[in-house]
Amino acid sequence: MRMRLIVCMVLLAAIAIPGMVAAVDWPLVAYDPSYSRNSPQTDIGKSNVANLKIAWIFNTNYPVEDPPLIIGNTAYIQNNAVQVFAIDLATGLNKWKYDPNVTYTGGLLPRATSSHGMTYNNGVIYAPTGSNGTIVALNAQTGAKIWETERIDVGPAYRESAPPIFWNNIIVAGSALGDEPPFGVAQKGTVTGVDMATGQKLWQTQLCVGDWVTTSPNASQNGGCTSWTGGAIDTSIGVVYLPIGNPSPDFIPATRTPGPNKYSNHVVAVNITDGKILWATPFIEQGTSLPNVTALPDGHDWDCSWGTNLVTVNLGQGPKKVVIGHDKRGDVMAMDAATGAPLWNVILTQLRNPNQNPAPNGTDVVMPGPGAGIEAFTATDGKNVYVAATNTACRYYDRQPTVLNGTGLLSEGGCVPVFDAFPNGYANGSISAVDLKTGNIVWQTKTDHGTFVSPLVTNGLVFSGQLTDQGKPFTYSDFGGPVFTPLLSSGMLMALDADTGQVLWQYNVGAQIGIGGPSIGNGYLLVPTGGIQENNNGGYVVAFTVGSTPPPTTSTVTITTTPTTPLPVVLVFVGLIVAVFILLARRH
Repeated sequence: MRMRLIVCMVLLAAIAIPGMVAAVDWPLVAYDPSYSRNSPQTDIGKSNVANLKIAWIFNTNYPVEDPPLIIGNTAYIQNNAVQVFAIDLATGLNKWKYDPNVTYTGGLLPRATSSHGMTYNNGVIYAPTGSNGTIVALNAQTGAKIWETERIDVGPAYRESAPPIFWNNIIVAGSALGDEPPFGVAQKGTVTGVDMATGQKLWQTQLCVGDWVTTSPNASQNGGCTSWTGGAIDTSIGVVYLPIGNPSPDFIPATRTPGPNKYSNHVVAVNITDGKILWATPFIEQGTSLPNVTALPDGHDWDCSWGTNLVTVNLGQGPKKVVIGHDKRGDVMAMDAATGAPLWNVILTQLRNPNQNPAPNGTDVVMPGPGAGIEAFTATDGKNVYVAATNTACRYYDRQPTVLNGTGLLSEGGCVPVFDAFPNGYANGSISAVDLKTGNIVWQTKTDHGTFVSPLVTNGLVFSGQLTDQGKPFTYSDFGGPVFTPLLSSGMLMALDADTGQVLWQYNVGAQIGIGGPSIGNGYLLVPTGGIQENNNGGYVVAFTVGSTPPPTTSTVTITTTPTTPLPVVLVFVGLIVAVFILLARRH
């Protein structure tokens, strides 16, 4: 009798489980420490992606460039005013708001105040504060500030916009703003270790290294080498793989001699315990292994950007840990995680005159322009790496040309867009799947416009997107980007088949999709809007759902590099237990 009662209880539990929702959160900017942007969620997939509907829209008033976090029944959003909002996932209503009160200039945000991501762990939200130059720890339930660091670095250009990634109670804090022109004196990049419990600084490592920033006649003006998007962490050994930004001044490479301009345009491996650089692999910089790179130092703003991926790949001699990095020329490179040695590379953009560095009277047409190439995070499912790339075209100048007068703030040089290079006058692009073992392109879906949307891979789908037409000609920034345009561009959200690249669904969200891309979890796809690639500021988050599953009421978050077990596997396991109990009951 007792055994039959147990069997009945197990059966009732098995019946109840399908009505429950497995909590698959999105706790980090790129989902997990390996920066995979690969969620194991099963609520949204190929069979129902066409049923996605808008559940709610939340407007923050400033661009949102980074993916919202999803924890249980709450979404956490940070905009470019570095304000943090907690949102009820089911209703879209604001639970609490934290405002670090950045200093405004003439009623506007200071240049390059932005957020490229937050982090959740153990009931705490860790967020950058942009031009305030700090990191704050917030109570995830109430928004109350637990602690705030001192200003992490000095300098008028310093910004703290990087996601506060962490290992073993040490936060890795990046740096921005390394671009000059047009700010003035460029920031010299650093990466800093911060105690996760107190916010105290533990170590700081200089990323601008060499005579060009110490003894050169222009050393005081040279800089860059910032680390503003974080990177993958090997949690087994406490090493972070960071992409490093371009050298500055951007378009006057002659002032940055003697080279090399370390560690600009590198991927570096940093020991999180003490901040020591273990290896450094150059992309568009002296010593590179990339093909067709002769115009050095870099004068195109073709830095490594937007994170790295850490994967384990069998290259024929057993499993090997591999780091995937990329740059704004359009290169993707696989590197040995232990040594940084290059393993393969592939170019995903249309190269044209890439070795013409800026000149007083301008170059020929050069592709891609600055702020293009691979200007987004990449995603990986352990088989492929998924990459969004953009082609733009411009003529580069190493001093202020007459044609730029009145279009920007530069006093040194810039990039003038070539309007007849593309039918829309600005850009086109592609979304590609690249084999992790070989670097071969598995599939490539061309886009009529620039992408600028970090891919997300989940349950057989790749989410990314592109801009829509903005018309031509347009007035432009000193980096060749649209400022005022004949048409108001918006963002097209796209869902592609991860096996073939076929577009299965798309939706116009009304403004540029945030470059950090969407996040997904607990039945919802959250799409940020806004950015600097066009003049539609957006600033809202659009929540999509298929409407069949409410968000969970509880959530247990464990940050790990291994995906959590999906619900179907749990049900199979429960079914096996039930079968065993039934057999035992029959025996008695």
